[in-house]
Amino acid sequence: MKAKLGSGSVEIFRDGFGIPHCYADDEDEAFHAQGWVHAADRLWQLEHDRRRASGRMAEVVGVGAVAADVFFRRVDLATSVLGDHAALAPETVGMLESYARGVNAWVAANPLPREFTVAGIEFAPWEPWHSLLVFRVRHLLMGSARSKLWRAVIADALGDAVARTMVAGWGEEHLACVPPGAPCRPDEVAIGDPDGGSNNWVLAGARTASGLPLLAGDPHRELEAPNVYVQGHVACPSWDALGIGMPGVPGFPHFGHNARVAWSITHGMADDQDLFMFAPGSFRPTRTELIEVRGADAVEVDVVHTPRGPLITDELALCWVATADVNLGFDALAPMLRAASVAELFETMRPWVEPVNSLLAADVDGHIGYLLRGRLPLRASQEASRVPVPGDDPRFAWEGWVPFESLPRVEDPEERFLFSANNHIAASLEAPYVGLDVAPPWRAARIVASIGGMLDATVDDMAAVQRDVVSIPARRIAARLQGWPPLAGWDGTMEATSTAAAAYAVFRRELLLLALERSGLDGVLRSSANRILPGVVPESVLWRVVEQHAAVGDTSLLGGWTWDEAFDAARARAESVWHGETWGEIHRTTQRHVLGVLDDSLHPPSRVGVGGDLDTVFSTGYTPTVGLDVKTGSVARYAFDLADWDRSGWVVPLGSAGAPPSPHAADQQAAWAQGRLVPAPYSRAAVDAACAGGSAT
Repeated sequence: MKAKLGSGSVEIFRDGFGIPHCYADDEDEAFHAQGWVHAADRLWQLEHDRRRASGRMAEVVGVGAVAADVFFRRVDLATSVLGDHAALAPETVGMLESYARGVNAWVAANPLPREFTVAGIEFAPWEPWHSLLVFRVRHLLMGSARSKLWRAVIADALGDAVARTMVAGWGEEHLACVPPGAPCRPDEVAIGDPDGGSNNWVLAGARTASGLPLLAGDPHRELEAPNVYVQGHVACPSWDALGIGMPGVPGFPHFGHNARVAWSITHGMADDQDLFMFAPGSFRPTRTELIEVRGADAVEVDVVHTPRGPLITDELALCWVATADVNLGFDALAPMLRAASVAELFETMRPWVEPVNSLLAADVDGHIGYLLRGRLPLRASQEASRVPVPGDDPRFAWEGWVPFESLPRVEDPEERFLFSANNHIAASLEAPYVGLDVAPPWRAARIVASIGGMLDATVDDMAAVQRDVVSIPARRIAARLQGWPPLAGWDGTMEATSTAAAAYAVFRRELLLLALERSGLDGVLRSSANRILPGVVPESVLWRVVEQHAAVGDTSLLGGWTWDEAFDAARARAESVWHGETWGEIHRTTQRHVLGVLDDSLHPPSRVGVGGDLDTVFSTGYTPTVGLDVKTGSVARYAFDLADWDRSGWVVPLGSAGAPPSPHAADQQAAWAQGRLVPAPYSRAAVDAACAGGSAT
């Protein structure tokens, strides 16, 4: 079925999964329609992200949100965003205004979703600059500050020498994006936090059944309710774009395609944030704000700006590429929708600032390409890349930005494929410094092994790579535990139905907890210094440290034990807590609606057990210090076929709607858990067929 907006210049169709397909007479109406459907499907999410960025969640949910509100008030994103909005190109401002009109038009014509009744609030009009605000808050905590804070916590507790052992790698096992799959052996590599990550890859036509490229991937973030991303399709005479967007933001900044070119990103793991230490009282407050708290007294917070960024504690300032200078990144959003080739798409990325991404693209002329997009700071000293540094030392000031022309880039490589998995960007020593923190090489290795020899590939083959649950570390641990019956004959495949996978995961967790106890780090985890960034759990990275230390025989975390003793003790502990369950029985999704504390009927209807883990392409991460429930995972999967867009597929966890009782609040969850893609119709004929039984917006 279809629905019309206003004068009838826009038509909106819904397919069987409730995904909107919008057809407009011009760009202005197209962005208006996108604002309308985002409001229809995710209005609470727009409100939540706007409140979170402004430090106003405690007004709704009470004292549990106060710490995060204090942090976001101090960061003061609104001040930087308002300045950026004033500097944007007129076309971009018009896009944001059209989108805001669409949001507000839906609100004016419809009752508010049930979340607003539960929260006890109304919806204030959406303003154009709010789109920048919600986009920015979604990326602030993905920056490099988390690793620097964690290393500082370790150094304070156990000394700098031990903290430096947190910087380690796997030598020649690391692979680069440029050239694709090239070995690289960096001098110093930090073990990246698994909370943020992604996979993507693109095959040239020489490797596909159709003779034209295939582009596929999946971003990894915290699993939320509603999901961070939402599918959509918006068309007008200037462009016809289908993609996975971010509620509150026009266009498809991260994943999508138009009629001629497809694009996809992963987190570039760039060193985009520095932390600067100042003596308490070094700066007077810019202003004092009051945080209203539901059911409790209000809380005062000082907002303090320094030459190195806002103070996020009384002594620590955060400098971030997104806010350190005028940010015109949104000037790329409309032009990228009109790009007709890989080269044109890459050219639209000149104003892009944050997040720094590994961008893959393919076009219908058969070209494929990789570009690291975003703003990289130039530093005179690299010490700030490791830990917080003195704020009054001029050696640590940023000296500008890496030129766009110097960012790593390759088009149509002889390997006929490109990929990224939060791995090293460039093998060349002449490439600009990007960052210390990278993911372990396991996902990258599995992707390259899968696609490196692939010929006659199809979308089904892309989905099969996405479902890969082979863990390279699991195979190595299993080989070391050959005498343990639960792992007898196991090949390291983290299937949901596997008891061996469950036994391995429980053993691995017990080994980590034992190392924390033996080293004394278990007490450090609870320190306030480890909780400066709200919602960030930097100790998630500790399994990487334990794994690497065990591989090289470093016993500095074992309090005088050998690794053989540690393995024996961890195995005994695992046997006492694991009782033959399968991996899917103890590794289950945990999405919870933020308003569930007020009304538990808003939570998703069911939890599902899944395969995979922190190290598999089919990524389903957990926080070992907390338990084995799924915390992070693929927040979307997609595979775009440039020979026939209608053969493409996609899926998101939960569904397109924001919350029950909508039938689309969780109707993709089963397909997502099983690694299946649902159709992504693009041509008008395919959309008409898919929407024949759909519902009006």
